[in-house]
This record gives sequence, structure tokens and C-alpha cells, in this order.
Amino acid sequence: MDTEKMNAFATRYTTAWCSQNAASVAAHFATDGSVKINAGGPAVGREAIAASAQAFTTAFPDMIVQLDNLSFWKVTMQYTTGH
Repeated sequence: MDTEKMNAFATRYTTAWCSQNAASVAAHFATDGSVKINAGGPAVGREAIAASAQAFTTAFPDMIVQLDNLSFWKVTMQYTTGH
């Protein structure tokens, strides 16, 4: 795993969330990727991810996402933001 590339990816992903552009957030996922935001169910696929991201950014229009930590274990990456 190239940690430098993963850090760059995490920075771009954080910037996408701060942009309030749901399509930009979804573009960071594989076409069949998934994301689970807080207590909601998983959104599967870029269209569903964009819809979930849009709902979240609509609910929190002044949201600022900050990358707090990026940890690596073998082939797994955990992305953590503050609350």
C-alpha cells in the first residue's frame, strides 16, 4: 500500500466533502462502492452515494470536514473525521 497516495486520496476526499458537491464525493468511490453515514443504512453505487452525500450536505450546509487521522492496517484503511 502506498501511504503517500492514500494520504493524497484522503485529502482529495475531504476537499470533496467541503465542496458541498455530492457528485464530487461519489466520484471517489468505485461504481459498486458503498458508504455508511452515521446511523443510516449503506448507500451502494455512485448514484446512491451522491444522494446520501447531498442529503447530508443539505442538512448541514455550513459543514466543514477535517481529516483527523488516517490509519493503515495491512490492506485496510480507516478514514476518521471529527464530529
